[in-house]
Amino acid sequence: MSVTRLPSGRWRAQVYDAATGKNVSVSAVLGGQGTFATKSDAKRARERARERFGSVRSREVTVRAFWERWTTDPLFARPKQSSDIRRRELTKAFVDRYGEMPLAQIGDEIVADWLAGGKRAGSIRGLCSMFNDAASVKAGRLIERNPFQKLGISPGVGRRDQQPPSEQQVWEMIDHACKLACPSFAAWLQVAAFTGLRPGELDALRWARIDFDRHRIVVAEQFSAATRAFDTPKNHLRREAPLTAHARDALQAVPREGEFCFVSLRGEHWTPSSRAYHWKAVRAAAGWTGSLYLATRHFAGWYMLNELEMASEDVAIALGHQDGGNLPPPLRSSRQGPRTRPDCWRIRHPDREPSHTTEIISRRYLATDPVRRYLCLTEVLTYLRCA
Repeated sequence: MSVTRLPSGRWRAQVYDAATGKNVSVSAVLGGQGTFATKSDAKRARERARERFGSVRSREVTVRAFWERWTTDPLFARPKQSSDIRRRELTKAFVDRYGEMPLAQIGDEIVADWLAGGKRAGSIRGLCSMFNDAASVKAGRLIERNPFQKLGISPGVGRRDQQPPSEQQVWEMIDHACKLACPSFAAWLQVAAFTGLRPGELDALRWARIDFDRHRIVVAEQFSAATRAFDTPKNHLRREAPLTAHARDALQAVPREGEFCFVSLRGEHWTPSSRAYHWKAVRAAAGWTGSLYLATRHFAGWYMLNELEMASEDVAIALGHQDGGNLPPPLRSSRQGPRTRPDCWRIRHPDREPSHTTEIISRRYLATDPVRRYLCLTEVLTYLRCA
C-alpha cells in the first residue's frame, strides 16, 4: 500500500522507485516530514512526489523492468488469473526484442518496426494494455502517451463470418465420437452442440447443476486450462442455460460415476489436453475442417435461433452474452414470420414458471439502451398476452 496508517494514528505516504523495485518515502523526494495528520494530506504529498520523481526516473525505467513489475505486482492484476497469463503471453515477444530500451523511448518508429509485415497485430491488445498502465497514476505516469493506442489496425475478423456446420454434420460428428471415443466424450460433444456451453464450462459441469425438472443447466464455473483450476465463467456471471431435448437425452445416458457429469477413462473430469486426442480423431473422420468452438457453441446459437425459434435476446442470455442479442449473421436464418418459444425456455407459459419469466423481463427492462429496453419489454408483454 502506498498510503498506510501508522499505530500512532498518522499517515505515511510512499512512491514506487522502478530503478530499485522498492517503495520510498515521499520525504526522500520532497524533503521534510514523511508522515501526515490526515489521509488526504498523505495522498496529496504522494501525487506531488510522483510528479517530481517520475520526471527523472521515467527516463531510466526500461521496458523489461516495467513489464516484470506489470506482470507480478497485484496493483496491475486483472480479476481473473488466466487474463494475467494471457497478457504476459501477448507481450513477452515484444519485451524480448525491446526490453533494454527505456520505456519513454518507445514511440511511433518502434511501433512501426514491431508491426512491420502485419503478422503481429494480435499483440496490439496486450501491448496497449501494458502501455496504458504505464501512463496511469498507479505506475507513476512513466510515459506521456500510449504509442499503441488508436492505431486503426484490426486484429482480424475472427470467427464472426465463419459458417457453423449443418445439423446433419453435427450428428455425423457425434456418431463418429460414439465409435471412436469413449461414451463420455460423445455425450460431452452432444451436450456442447445443443446447449452452447463453453468447453471449460462443460469440463466443470457437475450433476448438482443439472435441473431436469426445470429443463435448466446452472452455469456457475469453468475449468481454466491456463491456471489448471476452477474459476468463474468468462464474464464472472452465473447464468442458466436451456437443457434442450438432445442434451437431456445425452445426459440421461451417461452413468453417474462421481460429482462431474463427464469424466475420462481415468475417472477425472475432462480437460482440453485429455479431450484433444478424441476430438482430432472425430474431426478427421467427419471431414470437419473448422474448430471445436464453431462445431459446438456456434452451432448451438444457430440451432436455438432457427430450429427452436428462440428470440436472439434469449439466445444471448443462454450463451452468456451481454450484448442484448447481437448475434453474427451466420447464426441468423432467412426464415420469416412469427416466432414462438420452445417449451424448454417457456417464456410463453408464465403460469408454469413465473420466476423465470420475471427474471427474463427484469434483465430486458434493465437494459442500458432505452430503445432496446422498450422493444424487449414490448415483445415479452406481447407473448405473455397470447400465452
